[in-house]
Amino acid sequence: MTEKIQDLGTFDGIEGMERLRLEAEDLLLRSPKIVIAVAGLPGSGKTVFVKDFARFGFGRLGKRNLVVIDDNTLYSTPFWRLTWKKLNLRKESWQDFLASRDCRAVIFSNWVPSRFLDSADILVNLAVPEPRRLSRLRKREKRHPEKFEIQQKKTTLPVEPPFSVGRSMTIINDTRISFLWCLFWMLRRGLSL
Repeated sequence: MTEKIQDLGTFDGIEGMERLRLEAEDLLLRSPKIVIAVAGLPGSGKTVFVKDFARFGFGRLGKRNLVVIDDNTLYSTPFWRLTWKKLNLRKESWQDFLASRDCRAVIFSNWVPSRFLDSADILVNLAVPEPRRLSRLRKREKRHPEKFEIQQKKTTLPVEPPFSVGRSMTIINDTRISFLWCLFWMLRRGLSL
């Protein structure tokens, strides 16, 4: 990373979601399209977090203005049920992929987003208390205890260079606050028509 990263801090729940929205809106004043990378240890809630954006939109951006990718799977939905398409993204082709998308924001989620992206405007690290993370992993991997053993040992978020990011923040993601926040903003957008 060659540029200075602006660390915005650690935020809990709604405060974190609102700060992320404000930062995204600030960046959209200067750029026609932004990239929000979402990282977190296995069990931190990345997939559920970004699927809420695919279903409801993000702040003032409706879901038609977003591209939501989780673990190289592109999610979209005309109503509630998500449709998905597997992608073969590579760091070398990321900029071409980004240019090909008609949207205002791309939200990309992965344990190691820097493995697939060369840059992001905002890096959001999702964090949860360790007992909660392990509980989620146990539930997810109950049929594959060997996977649980592997996933629970992951304790740091690696970065694979080259990767540049302008702003970074951490959101404590202990509850389904993203669902309520996204639903609130979807209703707010609908009422302002």
